[in-house]
Amino acid sequence: MKAVKRSLILLLCTSMVWLSGCVKIWQKNLDIKTYMLEADREAGVMEKPLAERLWIESVHVLPPYNIRNLVLRESDVEFSTSYYTELLMAPAENFRSGFYTWFAASGMFNDVSIVSRSGMSHSLAVTVMEFYGDTVDEQAVLKIKVTLFDEKTNGLRVLLSKDYTQSVAIDETSAEELLRAFNRGLTQILTDAEQDVVKALKQGL
Repeated sequence: MKAVKRSLILLLCTSMVWLSGCVKIWQKNLDIKTYMLEADREAGVMEKPLAERLWIESVHVLPPYNIRNLVLRESDVEFSTSYYTELLMAPAENFRSGFYTWFAASGMFNDVSIVSRSGMSHSLAVTVMEFYGDTVDEQAVLKIKVTLFDEKTNGLRVLLSKDYTQSVAIDETSAEELLRAFNRGLTQILTDAEQDVVKALKQGL
């Protein structure tokens, strides 16, 4: 009886060691890499603000692009997600942070906020309509709609409403290359949007 108990205990210990090794291997294989969208601003700062305060609305990212995993277009009808790569934060938060950082550094407003919209003279609504890596045409695709409102007028007068599209070519469809391409595309979209916002503000004065 004692011999049977010893055998069972030995078998149990061996199984636990084996399972522990499997868990470690499984955890190593599930090494998920995280990335963040960042726009590289090189534009200058305006010497004198054109408006008082800007509120950045919560960004809407349309399905199926509103997930943290990267979305890939495999063919004209097939899409997939990159399980082992994801954004550090939700896409809506990442894009909102990018727009906030960019416009806060532009100098065209006395203040830019994503914390409180109290006393805001203008608001910016952003919708991400396309955000995927195209493995067929080898490009990173971004399509973003930007709308600027004048909050001092009744009915929130629309000063600007425009779609911005960027398709940035990539040499390979690795996550690193895709993120670099997305960052270049986002930088160009923000650059173009800033120029249009400046024109809209000047026309609205």
